[in-house]
Amino acid sequence: MSYIDKELAQAINNLNRVSKTAVPKATSQSLNRVSQRIISRSVKDTANELKVTQKLVRTRVKHVKATARKPVSYIKLHRGKIPAIAIGAARTQVVRKRGQNLVSAVQRDKRGRYSQRQYSGNTSIKVGRYTFKNAFLQKLSNGRWHIMQRSNDPRYPIEVVALPLVKPITTAFQTHSQRLLAFDMPKELKANLNNQLRLILKRRS
Repeated sequence: MSYIDKELAQAINNLNRVSKTAVPKATSQSLNRVSQRIISRSVKDTANELKVTQKLVRTRVKHVKATARKPVSYIKLHRGKIPAIAIGAARTQVVRKRGQNLVSAVQRDKRGRYSQRQYSGNTSIKVGRYTFKNAFLQKLSNGRWHIMQRSNDPRYPIEVVALPLVKPITTAFQTHSQRLLAFDMPKELKANLNNQLRLILKRRS
């Protein structure tokens, strides 16, 4: 047992002797503070990797705070793909070369299916720091606008453009949660336990 562990154990024993609610309160406060730190750092890393705003990534995170009655903190992640239309304002760009629009005719493959065109006028969409070629804006049946992109898949020749979120957000939260729970949590808990003890002694003096 480390020196910090011994101090925490002693502080918990001292508090339990004088109050039944002080330790749960201190634990919940510590969990909430460390959880907020985990969220802020993980959201920042994820946003930097995806080249999007932190505000956009933050909407995918939900924090269920710990309480004295239930000193357990939850961080829930929505790891579905981020639609490209949500990144920011989308604008159409004309594909040009030597001052002329590059437009190629529609072609069919050996089976008679339409294949992806090499060039297409007014089909490059720029949103945020991303540029999607052979893309266009379209209003879907659900009433929402999305950036659509032509693909080489004959089954799904047109698909919604979206950024994968699973790997970057999972890696960021796993890294920061392990690090902060190991290093910051003992310090936060010790400080909050001492603070609860101070408040109890102040009320009784």
